[in-house]
This record gives sequence, C-alpha cells and structure tokens, in this order.
Amino acid sequence: MSQFIGKWKVVSEENLDELFEAFGVDQEMRLKAKEGLIQPFQEINIVDDEYFMKTTIGHISTEVRFKLGVTFPSSSMDGKKIMVTYRMNGSTLEEVQQYGDHEALVARVVNGNELISTITGRGKKANIRYTRV
Repeated sequence: MSQFIGKWKVVSEENLDELFEAFGVDQEMRLKAKEGLIQPFQEINIVDDEYFMKTTIGHISTEVRFKLGVTFPSSSMDGKKIMVTYRMNGSTLEEVQQYGDHEALVARVVNGNELISTITGRGKKANIRYTRV
C-alpha cells in the first residue's frame, strides 16, 4: 500500500466526459474538464491503519479519511451524496461509490511513478493518469 503515498498530478485522461455525462455531471463542469481547466491533484497518506486522500481541483478540495473495508457517507466532487468503501484487491486500491441504485468503481494502480485510475460505471469506462510530484 505504501506505493500510493505521495502527491499526484494529472497528466492525461481518456473518456472522462462520457463517464461524467453518464453520471449526470453538469455541463459546466464537463466543459471545464474537457478544456483542461480541471486538473486534479491527489495526495495520499497512511497513518497506522487509517488512510487520507485529498483531491484538489482548482480552489475546491475534498479530503476523506478511511479504513479499508469500512463503508461511510461522503460526497462526490459535484456534491452528490454517496456511500463509499475502499478495499485492496492485490496491488489495486479499489473505491466503490454507491449513488442510490448505481455504483461506480475507481481502481487505482501504481506503476513506477505513475498512478492510473480506471473509473467504471453506468456502462462507461474512463482512465486518468497521474505522475508523482
């Protein structure tokens, strides 16, 4: 799990707009993402068995503290109320987000100095590539 510790900056994304549209993200946020105006940073830390993940997009940031396998209420970046569970699946950090009857899976894998997040849900799949900063 220590491979995830650090600060990460987005370098590319694939199919993110289609995924955002499927999940009902508003047009303004989708347009900003498409134009490259939304470039998230993620910071991941671990203390004992508690994990900290801070995501910053421009002036907006969210921070979650979690323990693996424990489901908790949270909010998506666009303000939707969700239930979230993190778990390790081999060397992949999985984040399961539940939106009412819908579910999204964010699978994070580290390969050297690259963090790859694959997001699937509502029949769509997007990839976001980060580099360690």
